[in-house]
Parts: sequence; structure tokens; C-alpha cells
Amino acid sequence: MKKIYKACKTLLEVCAQCKKDEKILIVTDPGALPIAQALWDAAEEYPNRSLIMMPTQTMHGQEPTDLVAAAMLEADVIFRPTTFSISSTEAKRNACAKGARDLNCSDYDMRMLESGGLYADFEGLSPVMDCVAEAYQGNDVTITTPSGTHITASITGRFNLPQYGRSIVPGQSSSPPDIECAIGANDGTMNGVAYIDGSIPHPMLGLIGEPIRLEVKGSKIISISGGKDADRLSELLKSLNDPKVYHIGEIGIGMNPACELTGRMLEDEGCYGTVHFGIGDDRGFKGTNSCPVHLDAVFRNPTLTVDGREILKDGKLTV
Repeated sequence: MKKIYKACKTLLEVCAQCKKDEKILIVTDPGALPIAQALWDAAEEYPNRSLIMMPTQTMHGQEPTDLVAAAMLEADVIFRPTTFSISSTEAKRNACAKGARDLNCSDYDMRMLESGGLYADFEGLSPVMDCVAEAYQGNDVTITTPSGTHITASITGRFNLPQYGRSIVPGQSSSPPDIECAIGANDGTMNGVAYIDGSIPHPMLGLIGEPIRLEVKGSKIISISGGKDADRLSELLKSLNDPKVYHIGEIGIGMNPACELTGRMLEDEGCYGTVHFGIGDDRGFKGTNSCPVHLDAVFRNPTLTVDGREILKDGKLTV
């Protein structure tokens, strides 16, 4: 007997506000098929739903197959339970430009359908997001942590991109349960040292054991050191054979109190009181760095200021 998960109903009814006559597309791959099946079952009252499967990719940010991209252009609502995210792709951007409401469900596991971030009050958190989005503007960002992080960057002229975990207007894209407020740093302005002690959601990494030390100069990672996790990150980035993968553009603040760090991307990015850097492609944050990867590096207990005004203090919102 099939099980209908409350989390899947939330995705359909709250996060996407699906209408009965809309064309709903579920994009998946073999590794994520159980999640896609759960969504398919929960959407049984929507007669125009379709499911399409592509080969499992090897990295976040890779373009889907041409047939999947074509199907996305015809959908009113797109759910993407895939092993790796295709958020930073032309296929997604083109579908949203045509008016699709897009929901990234990559890297989900079945536990996430039972508990955690998908059980947040998405509508109730909107006013908090509005408040943080208003505060997270200015010129100079400084981030410190008890583990030794000290990073500065310029955001002059940049606008933050609050992620409410909902796609309810045409062209909107979201990644529930990721509720965050992110901004792109101006190219070449990020400098300092970061200690990544939370997670880097990727099959080679996940939850971090020994902190990874990143030295950053001119928005580029110039050295990676630490233990085995640092070695794995170095190996992963080197294997891509593209100097642009060492770029850092995104600075995101996690704001979902129902999330916990688990090594799963969308739980970890949205985890309340954390900050993450987006390594690699930053076009989703109004940047120009195009490359075949976007990795999120999450660290704990940050203090983040904009022009000296505290937004986070030791992992707690102060606005």
C-alpha cells in the first residue's frame, strides 16, 4: 500500500500552490526515484502530472538531457528530485524565463519526507525573511567564527536573493526546505580565511569531521588544508580541470529552524544560524562565473556584519 507523506503534500499545496489543471513535471534519475515516486503518489489528484527520468549525473550544475530540458519548457510547475542539482543550468533558467514555477528537490532522502525542514511553517517564516532581506544590504560584509574564520567581501550594488522555500509566482525558483537569504559578493573582493566545520553536501564529503581551512584571495580559493575532508575537496575541485571552480561568489544565511546539518544539501543550506559559501558557478546570484559545479560549504556559529551592523551573532539572528 502506498504511503502519502505530509511533506509531499506540503510541497504540492504550500510550496508550489499547484492547481488541479496545471501541467506538473517531476524530473528525476535512478538514484532519486523513490522520492519522485512519493511525489507522484501524493499528486494523484492532479491529472496533468508527468514524470521523466534521466541518467544520474556526476556533479551539481550539469545540464540535463535535451529531452528533459524540452519537457521543462512545457511545464507550469517543475519538481526536481534528482541526485545532483540542476539549479545552476540553462535548462532551469530557460524554463523559469518561460514562466514555470520551479522547485529543486535534489539530494533528498526518505528521512526528509518523515521529519525535518520540510515540516517548517513556510508561510509563517516569511516575515522573518523579509526583515533579514532588508538588513542584508550595504557595502562591506565581515564574517567571523569561533573556529577562526575571518572573511571580508564587498556587496556594494548587489541585491540579496531571499529563498522562501516556495515557488508561487510564474518564473520563481526555490529549494525547499532551504530557507535562506543569500547575496553575491563582488568579484575579486572576498579575502581572508574560512574554516568549514559544518558540511559540504556532496557524496565525497557531507558532514565535515576535521575543519577544512580555505585561504581566499580575490574571491579565489588559493589553498585548502586540514585533514581527510580537505584532501577530498582538493581532489574533487582538481578533477574538474577548470580554474573557475575555485571562485567563491555566494554568501548565504540559513534560516529554517526545522533543519539540522545532515550532509544533505537543501537541509544544510537552510539550517538556521549557519552561513554557507557557494564555490564555483555564481550565475544564480547575479555573478558571471560560469563553470561545471556549485558546491555549498557550510560553517557553524558565524557572526556576520554588514557595514558594522550585526545580522548574526554566534549563529543567532540579531535583526
